[in-house]
Amino acid sequence: MKTLGVLIETEDEPVSKKYYLKNKNSLQFLKEYGIYMDYIPYDYAIFAEIKKQGEKKGINVIPLFGNNLTLKECNQCDSIFCIFEGVYAFMNGGYDQYNNYMNIIKKTKAKVFPSQKMQQFVINKHQYLSYFKKKGYDIAPTSFINLDKVNLKTIMNFIKKHKLEKIVVKPELGAFKKGFTIIQKPTEKKLTKLFNQLKKKEYKRILLQPFLEEFNKFGEIKTYWINGKHLYSYKQKWDKGDGIFETQEAIDPDLLEECHKTAEKLLKDIFKDHEKLIQCRVDFACCINNDSRCREFFINEIEICPTIPEQESRGHGYVPLAEAVIKSCV
Repeated sequence: MKTLGVLIETEDEPVSKKYYLKNKNSLQFLKEYGIYMDYIPYDYAIFAEIKKQGEKKGINVIPLFGNNLTLKECNQCDSIFCIFEGVYAFMNGGYDQYNNYMNIIKKTKAKVFPSQKMQQFVINKHQYLSYFKKKGYDIAPTSFINLDKVNLKTIMNFIKKHKLEKIVVKPELGAFKKGFTIIQKPTEKKLTKLFNQLKKKEYKRILLQPFLEEFNKFGEIKTYWINGKHLYSYKQKWDKGDGIFETQEAIDPDLLEECHKTAEKLLKDIFKDHEKLIQCRVDFACCINNDSRCREFFINEIEICPTIPEQESRGHGYVPLAEAVIKSCV
């Protein structure tokens, strides 16, 4: 019997009560892992659905816990599907835990989806944004900064070149807006103070970008794909740190079609130049020149182990992903 490990423990984004009531019979076993039925993180719900689909095919599906991962337990698997990724390891245990996680998924005998190399590529935003730019995709103007080799003159020249009165600074190895900072009228003094604060939190590389006023107005269009096929999209805006979700019906259809075409082309490039992805989310934001007509959406980021809010799945739940995982991994 083949064994598939599902890497979980993000401790993020619980499923809705509606989802629980619909699937409670197949979720009850999660209690043995300390998961209470009034708070089921999305990754545990995905694991449960993969296990359910695996049983139909005679496949042994087991959980692997990212925060205490060992090479021995990984080597007991034929293949591993990652929901937990290196960013979570860093946020939970700094670079020691991050390096341990990345080394394990590199050394394991199991086939890892997505591979350690692919995870490294996406975590390294400098690498993948540079790749997008080289391929001709629109991205926001970005200055990549190594905090051990800060050149304030180069940074200030970037700010002056783009006439930036307001900037965004975010860690390369980060998520959920941790370390995300907005600076009004940036100066060398303000930047130096911020950089020192980020270094104390173990951040090594950061991105500096224009603050785009229209970003909050229009939000992000998030497009979700399985094996290169579009499944659904939704829009996310931010209000005082809280995410506000809108279904794809709220998005201008012509704009959505344009985003879909761009994302589909991008994924074909990634599949050709790197590897095929079971799942991926391509996020678009607006506007490079703060265009109030919203004509200049650009690729803001990609996620290959994305947080999946079940409420935005348009009724699909996690079945299509689970079926794709069983088919692709084993």
